[in-house]
Amino acid sequence: MKAFLINPPVYDFSAYDLWMKPLGFLLVARLLLKNNWKVYYFDFMDRLHPSVRSQSNLFGCGKFPAKIIEKPECYAAVPRYYKRFGLAEEVFVEYIKSIDPPDFILLSSGMTYWYPGVKEVVQLCRRYFPGKPIVLGGIYASLCPQHAEKMGADFVFVGKDLVKFSQALAKLSGSQFQPYHWYELEPAWELYPKLNYICVRTSTGCPLCCRYCASHYLEPAVYQRKPEKMAEEITNLCERFDIVDVAFYDDALLFRLEQHLAQILSRIHRKLRFHSPNGLHLRFFNPETAFLLKESGFRTIRLSLESVKPETVDSSHKVDFQKFEKVMDWLVKANFSKEDIGVYIMVGWPDQRPAEILETIRILKGYPCRIKLAEYSPIPFTSTFHMCEALYPDLNLEEPLFQNNSIFPVWNFPGKWEFIRQIKEMVKK
Repeated sequence: MKAFLINPPVYDFSAYDLWMKPLGFLLVARLLLKNNWKVYYFDFMDRLHPSVRSQSNLFGCGKFPAKIIEKPECYAAVPRYYKRFGLAEEVFVEYIKSIDPPDFILLSSGMTYWYPGVKEVVQLCRRYFPGKPIVLGGIYASLCPQHAEKMGADFVFVGKDLVKFSQALAKLSGSQFQPYHWYELEPAWELYPKLNYICVRTSTGCPLCCRYCASHYLEPAVYQRKPEKMAEEITNLCERFDIVDVAFYDDALLFRLEQHLAQILSRIHRKLRFHSPNGLHLRFFNPETAFLLKESGFRTIRLSLESVKPETVDSSHKVDFQKFEKVMDWLVKANFSKEDIGVYIMVGWPDQRPAEILETIRILKGYPCRIKLAEYSPIPFTSTFHMCEALYPDLNLEEPLFQNNSIFPVWNFPGKWEFIRQIKEMVKK
């Protein structure tokens, strides 16, 4: 059997390669390879593709190729350019002319409001591979399955369970299929002709159920891979691809630190640069944590603060500001610099007062860290999604485009865009 796996382009106001790879999709590719399927792979978001003149900035990150396009009507009032990010259609067409017709076409999907890229790829596949079954999965397909069914795929898979996916594909293809759990597989990184970083996920799920996050819906159980297996995978991948930058995708990387992450890091003997683009929970920090991260080679630390008044965002587990001050002190004593530390604050939260955001930014200016704006998005299957439905009846939450955090969808007050410009300028300064 032959499968053609495609990661679609992104339609959005902004997109940046901050260690951005479809990690779950690469596990699906490995699943197919383990079952002796022939796999063709095309990633529209491959910034290192030979057709692109792309330069990497710090730690392998960089800008995607982009083209300004017409905005959807619902974005008409947004004072920003709307773009298509990713490789050109001509590059895709050139590639498909070089492969055999596949038996199945598998599409990944990311953010719910990126679905126009999915729609584009489905239409292209119908044109060049008429009659071939298309299977759509990923985050968008799982959070908005009814909407995803309208994109034209033959089958929409909901969830991240690879065993269930194996069963579904076996039924669709009429072939024998050996199932695997995600922790039994390594992503098929070799499908990329060139890499300058890798992403790893040592665990699934999160022990903390933030009201705005769908992690607990997509992955309700917390599971951590065996430290020795994880360390071996990281070491082998970095040696194989001559890479030093490794980004962790875990939702709760510091959970059970001594039994998990500390054990992984102690088994890695190469000099690597580690990054934590997902926010690290302050409650899991202590003085030893900061020194462990520094000594192990962490170069990017991101902290989840959200607000100087965290009760206005999520009172379920966040800590008080005094704990943030302690963590900052520990990180400084461990010799992390201002350039290393980023602090996420939430903006665009329902009923959030502008004065609170200004106060949070003003206070954080007094600490050696970079301020990172975490723009709120109403995500299906979260408690705040239903709150938004009640507070903003005019908000069309059945249309995923309204879930785009860049439009601050639940903010509706005079001078909204001027205020957004103001806080972004404050952060830059």
